[in-house]
Amino acid sequence: MADQISLENYDQPLDYNLNKLRTSLSDLSPVIAVQHRLSERFTLLFREQFADIPFDTTQPRNKSNWTHHTYFAIRTTAKALALDCTFETMGRLDAVVETFSEYPGVILLAEWESDAFSVFGSGNELEKLWSGVNEHDHADAFLFTYCPLDSLYDFTKQVVEFWQGRESARQKQPSLFLTVVALGRIGRHEHFPFMRTIEISPTTVALWYDISFVDEEGYRNAIAITV
Repeated sequence: MADQISLENYDQPLDYNLNKLRTSLSDLSPVIAVQHRLSERFTLLFREQFADIPFDTTQPRNKSNWTHHTYFAIRTTAKALALDCTFETMGRLDAVVETFSEYPGVILLAEWESDAFSVFGSGNELEKLWSGVNEHDHADAFLFTYCPLDSLYDFTKQVVEFWQGRESARQKQPSLFLTVVALGRIGRHEHFPFMRTIEISPTTVALWYDISFVDEEGYRNAIAITV
């Protein structure tokens, strides 16, 4: 009996368990299955880790400090979720996140780039992510970058056009978790008022709640000038 129970759909309740609970509670309440995708959980926790790790949002951005901060947040998130994370692998992807067990294996391919608009073009981050997720049946993609407030919606639109404009041979279509730190200026100095994530699937775009790095007035002022 036990060996006939299917363990597929790792991010949802087993049909065996769901059916037994439905039978048990048939005279009390409907029972539904809830999906908790590992790629979604990873992105959610990464955002909190990135915001929680000491990070001065008023300091000038440079490749050394922001790359180290991103790397540490990625590594800490993987460890917290009991996932394996390999850096600079599979054709020089920044990170590949996978389970220690063979199934489901690779669940997220990650790239990060300080200049948002440099992710387009042959051999750049979006192309690498798209090629990578199509080699793994259960993988989604994660792209982390910085984008000026006055270009945020234009950049987002271009990424959506790229991701939704391609067709995958996979049975379960891959999503892209686009996570952007908005980049503003106060005088001659950069500042980072908030972080935004959208999940781009083949047919929809899902907007998450922003994580603000400034006070309420600063956040309101920042979102008011986004274009």
